[in-house]
Amino acid sequence: MNNLYNLISIISLCICIVAGFKNNLATATFCFLFTIAFLFVANIKNIKKAKASKDGFEFEARDILQKAEVTIHEMQDLSKLVAKTALSLVKRSSRLGGYPEEEQEEIKNNVLKLLEQLKVTAEEQEDILMEWHKFVEIDYVFLLLGNQVPSKWPKEEIQQWNEMRKDIISNRPTPEEIKVLLERNGSLSDLHKEIIEDYEYYCLHKHYRRPEIISIHRDLRNKLSL
Repeated sequence: MNNLYNLISIISLCICIVAGFKNNLATATFCFLFTIAFLFVANIKNIKKAKASKDGFEFEARDILQKAEVTIHEMQDLSKLVAKTALSLVKRSSRLGGYPEEEQEEIKNNVLKLLEQLKVTAEEQEDILMEWHKFVEIDYVFLLLGNQVPSKWPKEEIQQWNEMRKDIISNRPTPEEIKVLLERNGSLSDLHKEIIEDYEYYCLHKHYRRPEIISIHRDLRNKLSL
């Protein structure tokens, strides 16, 4: 029966990944939780196996405890893999108009809460969130530089604008670099300055300086034209 539960867990994990790539986050999240639940059920006997004796309950043998520790570590490793994949898919889906930013944050917080319950360390959680943080920073860059070519800028400055956007996945411009570019071309508004501060804060602390503006990110894009 345990093998059956483990098999179901693997199938559920595969469905979770496929659903994520198809931008079906509801199914992906459900399958993620379903996978964790079945892994736990499949290995519950190894984790808590005990027997009755005249002195009460005692654990059967040391190898059972060792197996339980291995099982817990395996569950943690799997949960980290699935969490990392799920969070990456949530962020990537927004490129196709996916979930609103505040809903993305809610999903992320729920996943982190589950990882805490599985005793995944803060350092390991930060590793899981690396992809998430990368795309938040990319969002800030696109928010500040916009999607339309600043036609009033000199040709060489437009080329610099294009360069900053070209290799954004692996080589993102810093808040200071964006500030210098905008200021040099007379496009540094007070709103741009506030968003640059937000971007700089996120780069340093990996969380939002002003969480209340998450819900209006899409509106801000219209106000930050160059």
